[in-house]
Amino acid sequence: MTILSATQLREHIETDLGDTALDRLAAAAESLIEAVIGPVAARTETLRGGGKTIYATAAVTSVTSIKERDFVEDAQVTLSSDDWRLEGGFRFIRLNNGTNAREFWANHVEFIYTPEVDTGMIQAVQINLVKLDVNYQGARREKFGDVEFTHEDLDKAQKSALLPLRNSRNRMFIR
Repeated sequence: MTILSATQLREHIETDLGDTALDRLAAAAESLIEAVIGPVAARTETLRGGGKTIYATAAVTSVTSIKERDFVEDAQVTLSSDDWRLEGGFRFIRLNNGTNAREFWANHVEFIYTPEVDTGMIQAVQINLVKLDVNYQGARREKFGDVEFTHEDLDKAQKSALLPLRNSRNRMFIR
């Protein structure tokens, strides 16, 4: 998924770079974002079941499918929406009165869902990351005659740009 195109980034960033180069920087920024929050499009998670509840790693906005099986070699059973309940955006509770009634989740549970994302925040972070890359000089210090410039450490600046993505809804941590 492309968060912002080169044309959209040019609305926020002044640069002489061509579209191909700007698209590469946008893709690199998107990779950094997804390393922190996971995919911004639909995602598949495979979890260990066995209990009454399982938890998604991100807040869920919609569920495409949930399948479970007791053993790896068993065929998957696709659950109906009356077999589980989503609470609080993260917690899936197994229901024992649905189409595929069962007290506890099977040992292996696979679910495909769309995570909740703050598109505006993600776009702002991508813009800031691309700005950092566009302005990066590759040197900590530069001197032109009597004028000396000290540039920001790129790694620290990138981590700082990613901080707004950390919040209680997506339970992510930045090291």
